[in-house]
Amino acid sequence: MLTSMTGFGRGAVGDGEKGLNVMVRTYNARFLEIKIRGLTLVPEIEAAVRDKINKTLVRGTVHVTIEKNQDVKQVNVSFNRQRFEAVENILHEIQKDYGRSLDMSSLLSFDDLFVNGEKNDLDQTSIIDAVENALDQVQTMRAKEGEVIHDDTVQRVTLLAEQLSKIEGLSDGLVAKHKEKLHKRISELMDKANMDEQRFAQEVAILVDRSDISEELVRIRSHIDQFNTFLFMDEPTGKRLSFLLQELGREINTVGSKSGTGDIINIVVNFKNHLEKIREQIQNVL
Repeated sequence: MLTSMTGFGRGAVGDGEKGLNVMVRTYNARFLEIKIRGLTLVPEIEAAVRDKINKTLVRGTVHVTIEKNQDVKQVNVSFNRQRFEAVENILHEIQKDYGRSLDMSSLLSFDDLFVNGEKNDLDQTSIIDAVENALDQVQTMRAKEGEVIHDDTVQRVTLLAEQLSKIEGLSDGLVAKHKEKLHKRISELMDKANMDEQRFAQEVAILVDRSDISEELVRIRSHIDQFNTFLFMDEPTGKRLSFLLQELGREINTVGSKSGTGDIINIVVNFKNHLEKIREQIQNVL
């Protein structure tokens, strides 16, 4: 069953100013990338949070926001002048040495320049509990969206198989038709009296072989069968499904270019349309 890479979850522990809120948002990505914002964590706690996410989420961009439950008016905020001046000096050196100007806002966030004066007395267990609650909700949302993507993909793969069956039906006798048509055309252009029959037969065989799509159709059928197998596996198969989609696209393009018949080309166009819809969905699954 497929699992989406898009999800949202919220976790909370504690009450009042001692409380903590954690929000986790996930998006599709090739690899797992974790970005933590909000409350500044000590290295040990941040490492524990990242480890928990690594063990829970296989792939995707993960945005984690950790905030304390406190009134903004009561927060004692001070300007981190030392960090600001250090970064500003570095930016001046880059401008001087390389003639390039960088924007400080793209390098630093609010939390980099402003320090919360209140002591962070939240322990690791509280933060991990909140993160776990948020991740549970993310996983639930990912699973539900994955079911929707799975059902839609199964239907579209069924349509691919139907389109393939139509091509297979039209391809029966296609080689013989190409051979007959080619033989007739060449015979009209050449003087049979001066034609080497053996050489003529060889050339026709070569040209007809180039229009044979039987091997491509066999590979497409195999790819569709594998695709259906991966759809129902209880493990992340998004990357393997994406690879099969690339192979299906390559094979169906070859079928369209080699067949040379309007009926098959029309079916190939429909096949590729369904293939693109499936590709859009699979980009968002684990």
